Amino acid sequence: MKFKNYAENESKELGYIMDGVRVYLGAYPTDREVGYTTMLLVPTGVENISQGNSTLINMLPPGGDISGGGGLNEGDPGIPPSAKYPQ
Repeated sequence: MKFKNYAENESKELGYIMDGVRVYLGAYPTDREVGYTTMLLVPTGVENISQGNSTLINMLPPGGDISGGGGLNEGDPGIPPSAKYPQ
């Protein structure tokens, strides 16, 4: 819940309307054959281009990753993969 509040506030500061959170699956290499799996949470949304009626939000397509928005990885800020999603 703390990340959601943080992400919503940061999204507003960056000029976006947060509409969700994308979950990326990643892995860390290890000395052994098996790597460690991690999940990275990244806020998604659309640019806030209107100060008018909020019903417009319901008609906008889902947004992508919020540019400049902080992700969450292992309870610390993280950087999402560079590929454009969804592929």
